Amino acid sequence: MSIPDPCGIEYGYQRIVAIWVKYIMFGMNYYNKDVLRSNTVRGYALAVNTLFRLRGYEPPTDMSNRNNMPGIVINNLIKQEDVASQRAPLDEAIFAEAHRAAKASHSLDSDRHLMFDILTLARYIGPRVSEYAQTNQERVDYHVYPNGTSVIKAFTANDFVFCDDKNNILSFIDESSLTLAAFVRITWRIQKNRQNNQTIQLKADPKNPDICPVRGAIRMVMRARRLSQPDDMPLACYRTRKAPLLYLTGTRIATLLREAVRKVRPSTPSAELKRYSAHSLRVWACVLLDEAGKSASFIQKRLRWMGDSFKMYLRDTNAIQSKHVDALQASSAEVMKLITTPVADVVRLVATMSEITVEDENHLDEMD
Repeated sequence: MSIPDPCGIEYGYQRIVAIWVKYIMFGMNYYNKDVLRSNTVRGYALAVNTLFRLRGYEPPTDMSNRNNMPGIVINNLIKQEDVASQRAPLDEAIFAEAHRAAKASHSLDSDRHLMFDILTLARYIGPRVSEYAQTNQERVDYHVYPNGTSVIKAFTANDFVFCDDKNNILSFIDESSLTLAAFVRITWRIQKNRQNNQTIQLKADPKNPDICPVRGAIRMVMRARRLSQPDDMPLACYRTRKAPLLYLTGTRIATLLREAVRKVRPSTPSAELKRYSAHSLRVWACVLLDEAGKSASFIQKRLRWMGDSFKMYLRDTNAIQSKHVDALQASSAEVMKLITTPVADVVRLVATMSEITVEDENHLDEMD
């Protein structure tokens, strides 16, 4: 039986290496690590390049070629790491300031009201910017499949289904729906991870109605319909005194978030302000679940991650630091007890503990 040559000049080898790179990124590597950094992945790919060169073939991975398949995979990982490390999560003070800014705006259909409604949802679902915003305030972004079929990337009103506490769908959405809706089902028609048509359900938060994610989603739907936006067109739209309908963009999101940061922390350096962007919403959702002590599988499932790349989004927040201190309270109490105990008593206590340990060890020996 002959073994196919692992190297060759055919274009298919580039595809094979790209698939292999994906495999090692998701745990099929020498150390079975779930997460590999881009430098490590690139090292694997460059080792394969060396093999091809030794055989007299062109290397399959070219990081500088935008059409090179292994290069695309690795460069995407590099970009993901950069975004994850360079974006700051929001916090309660920024969220509250966004609420104040919305209340002070000229209309319920303003960009600030829209931004706040998105934040009520974002802290639960951690959306990617393409899932709710456009790159241009006057144009819609589409994903085009190889067969020519195009689909709107961002949420539309049709992607939200609201139900009451008896699981009856609310067919008509108006002000009464704000109190009637018990949960919302959200469908992602298209995702970066290609888990298309995934659905996640969110419960209403009647104890905190102002920041309830279900109410935020309802307000977005009502706003879009007030602006005569069809239900199959992007939901995140608003109006100004001059324009009857505009789309929220990543640039506008960054501007509004940085305004809120400046309000609550006026001394924030310019370099730090730049870390707040549309991607901060996804970082924020991840950090909130981590602070709440949720498991990796919970974070992956609820925020729609395929692998463990969400770990790049975790931050050393005040809540995490406090939990660390709390986790060591028992140990700290023992240390303080010894610190405040006379030395002679400490010696006797340690001797007693040693005797107990010896007896326990002898007892275990007898049981073996």
